[in-house]
Amino acid sequence: MVEEDNLGYIGKVRLFGRDARLYIASSSVASLSFGMSSVIFNLYLQEAHLTEDFIGFFLSISMFATAGIAFIAGSITDRMSRKRVILLANVVSFLALLIQYTFLDSTFLLLSQVFFGLSIAFTQVSWSPFITEISTDTERAHLFAFSSGLSMLAFLVGNLMGGYLPGIVSSVLGLGSSGSLLFPYRVVLWLSLIPNLVGILLIVPMTRDTPTYSEVRMSLSNVHNWGFIVKFAASVSVVGLGAGVIVLYFNLFFANEFSAGSDVVGLIFAINMVVLSAGNFLSPAIADRIGKVRTVVLTEALSIPFLLIIWWAPSIELAVLGFVMRSAMMNMSGPVSTAFFMEGLNKEERATAVGVVHTGDSFVRGVAANIGGWLLAAGFYRLPYLLVSGLYVVAVVLFYAFFRNKEEELEMLRRTEVVLKAPAEEAKDIT
Repeated sequence: MVEEDNLGYIGKVRLFGRDARLYIASSSVASLSFGMSSVIFNLYLQEAHLTEDFIGFFLSISMFATAGIAFIAGSITDRMSRKRVILLANVVSFLALLIQYTFLDSTFLLLSQVFFGLSIAFTQVSWSPFITEISTDTERAHLFAFSSGLSMLAFLVGNLMGGYLPGIVSSVLGLGSSGSLLFPYRVVLWLSLIPNLVGILLIVPMTRDTPTYSEVRMSLSNVHNWGFIVKFAASVSVVGLGAGVIVLYFNLFFANEFSAGSDVVGLIFAINMVVLSAGNFLSPAIADRIGKVRTVVLTEALSIPFLLIIWWAPSIELAVLGFVMRSAMMNMSGPVSTAFFMEGLNKEERATAVGVVHTGDSFVRGVAANIGGWLLAAGFYRLPYLLVSGLYVVAVVLFYAFFRNKEEELEMLRRTEVVLKAPAEEAKDIT
């Protein structure tokens, strides 16, 4: 144990087992897929003459669906094979996206978004507990961070592809620069489903886990750390309320405020991913030095000035600087925060706890997505960034107030368990 604790970054990465490597590969190719679609999907809807307020309502549907089922999904998932849940949820998500990329009828769009939200709920509450169980305390923060960093690099490549492929497809089809981009956007969205499918196939050979309980039933008897869970959910939900107003609309912000085309938006998103991935690779090293809680507080606090830069920016260069640095600071905290949350929970309650967190987070993001859509439809493309900076201040204060001493408590408990376990193992060897 001591030798593992003294390992450097690369040494801890080498500890990753087969399932961890498959998880990293699956996450990375899925990120490539969503990197392609994230650049152009809102532009695709706008090209189909859908208004910003409808786009906001449409995007919020999946969040409300996630919020409505996440708690139940967490409770169910603690009693099933998490690998099986992840696999089935990803198949449903793939089919929902295929419908959205093929049909623009409002009924098909809204129904597919409901199923997409339901599938996301089961995926979200399953992955973190599953990966936590196949990793050790020594490597866990590095596994989450390394996977997140590689996924962001894949997302970067997807951003570039999503930004430039519509122009290439348009040229191949002979549509010219003045033609409609609706069909080229659709072709690129279809192409984005290929790596999505590869990501699903990479889940198949992963080791099937054993459910904590032998039967599926709704019960909260497995949850013991309610205070910790509710506090974490509250801090995450405040961040989600702010992020929901702006994150889904960055492509529309640059397209409408600075007349950026899909190629420019793709390049901006790609630059963002370079910085994000670097931040995610660095975050566990920072956490090793100053602790997980201080890392989350520091990085989230540093994102606030850059939100104000976006709100004020008179040029696209300054807006890009604010966008990139805000995203880097906020997302650096993600893997560390996840590792901290998982370590504060018992194995049998993890998926249920994640369900509680995502219920609150998804619900407020759904509300916020509608607010963001209304503000954009009214022509307020900058005001949201000023409002969100205030919410981030509240989130940082809450996280520090709730958890400033929690990390030390968890470390003391871990040391106590090691001390108590040693005599038991010695007695077992004697017998």
